[in-house]
Amino acid sequence: MAEGQKIITDGGALVARTLREAGVTTIFALHGGHLDAAFKGFLDEGIELVDSRHEACSGHAAEGWARITGELGVCMITAGPGFTNALTCMANARLDGTPVLFMAGAPPLREEALNVLQGGVDQVAMATPVVKHAIRITDPDRIPDLLANAITIAVSGRPGPVFVELPIDVMARPARMPDPLPRPVQPIPTAPLPAHVEEMVALLKQARRPVAIFGSLARYQSSPAQVQGFLDTLGIPAVFSSRSLGLLDPAHPSYAHDPSAIAVAIAQEEAPDLILMLGSRFGLFLGGRTRVFFPEDAKIVQVHADAAEFGRIHQPALATTASVGATMDALAQAWDEAPERFAAWRDTMRKAASIVGSEFSPETRSGKINPYFAAKAAVSGAPEGTTFVLEGGEAGLWAGYHARVAHPGGVLTFGQLGALGVGFGLAVGAAYARPGKPVVQISGDGAIGFHLQEFETMVRQKLPIVTVVLNNSCWGQSLHGQQILYGENYSCISVLGDIKYHEIAKGFGCYGERVDTLDEIGPAIARAFASGRPGCIDVTVDAEVVLPMTAAMLGEPADNEVMVPYYENIQL
Repeated sequence: MAEGQKIITDGGALVARTLREAGVTTIFALHGGHLDAAFKGFLDEGIELVDSRHEACSGHAAEGWARITGELGVCMITAGPGFTNALTCMANARLDGTPVLFMAGAPPLREEALNVLQGGVDQVAMATPVVKHAIRITDPDRIPDLLANAITIAVSGRPGPVFVELPIDVMARPARMPDPLPRPVQPIPTAPLPAHVEEMVALLKQARRPVAIFGSLARYQSSPAQVQGFLDTLGIPAVFSSRSLGLLDPAHPSYAHDPSAIAVAIAQEEAPDLILMLGSRFGLFLGGRTRVFFPEDAKIVQVHADAAEFGRIHQPALATTASVGATMDALAQAWDEAPERFAAWRDTMRKAASIVGSEFSPETRSGKINPYFAAKAAVSGAPEGTTFVLEGGEAGLWAGYHARVAHPGGVLTFGQLGALGVGFGLAVGAAYARPGKPVVQISGDGAIGFHLQEFETMVRQKLPIVTVVLNNSCWGQSLHGQQILYGENYSCISVLGDIKYHEIAKGFGCYGERVDTLDEIGPAIARAFASGRPGCIDVTVDAEVVLPMTAAMLGEPADNEVMVPYYENIQL
């Protein structure tokens, strides 16, 4: 076919060909009649369709895929309830900066306002506040350029979700396929200004205790080789948000796990005096407006694609929208001192990281397993190269003390939205992003109940996923928060029954086992993986042990304050 010549096809086939040209290989979906024209096109183009039992699982799976591969995740759901089921995923991806293309079907344009099936809802208007970009395609000939443009928006700047509505008649109508097809524009990493590099180097030379905090944006704007090269050259310690874990091997001398090591160092009067915010932003996960991670006299350098983040809470001494990887490369090239300069400080930070969690004792008043040690045993019992999916609530946060990985995206957690029920989808996405590699999902018994039907998805698709349920028969974070507020004997809709989740999983075809002793957790996980089936290990844990972060998020009010759980207290 000569360049510029157009052949006639239909809108669904054009969607598929456009995505294939954009490099999409896998789409997470759930069937709906509005989508069949596109689904047929995906099969014809060799694009893998991964189905689930609920649209939220498909949306979170696309998030998991993006966070592990560093590439665009794609989710396609049907109109009406299919769309609304995935709206939480869109909000989750927006707040966490995850590049996902969400596509949804819709009733025919010509039948607008006729009270038709799964109509009467303005999906674009609903999606707009929670995505970077939302559009309804009304002409099949515009599918290639509008889809390519949406993908460009998703992966550029601070990544995030985009939403494209594809009405059923637009996908069914004849369409002209252009040659060549439009492709998404790949953003070019932006180098920092030479003056900024000079200023950063000067700040580093003045510093005695600098530390780097790698955030979620670093996952998409830098590579493990860049991170290691940067830290090898400068010799400074580094901590990582959950989104950026895996960018540096935990065995590296600069590795100090997560920001809690900074809080320990400050408590030991070894506070950092320079903090490099590399793709990270201020907010909930960095202590909000408190100074728990940012001493008053520490200088801050912030590198972030979104200038709106500069000065949002703490005032940086220097800020740049340059790409994280390009900034590290420029600093490494300009640095002319030996990395041993910060060796003692680097060791201090590593020791601080090792102290985190040392206050816990295996002993509990009930005799049941302390969840801190249950989570530790679950992580230790996982095979080498495991991707860890840590659900929302206390269970995932207990596991966050221990999960250390050497592959990017190797720890998938809930995010700023605070959504429960993300684990099953993230686990499915992880299994497809790293085919054949083990996945361990660690969840509480509250969160696991959101999407139990996805055990069937794992079995049918033969996915190497083992789920560990830390079962304390309650909504742990809710109950503990209530008791901190109103006394240890108080509870309100926060107690659950003693449900045997491993038996439910067995009903779907999984390997299942309940564990009541600490030393059996690791062997049970090994047996589950050895079974060749997805597994569920139900671990009974103590309900009285309170996660320190739960207490910290509630805060301790002064005499002139009213406690506002999870937010700033009100001063009287």
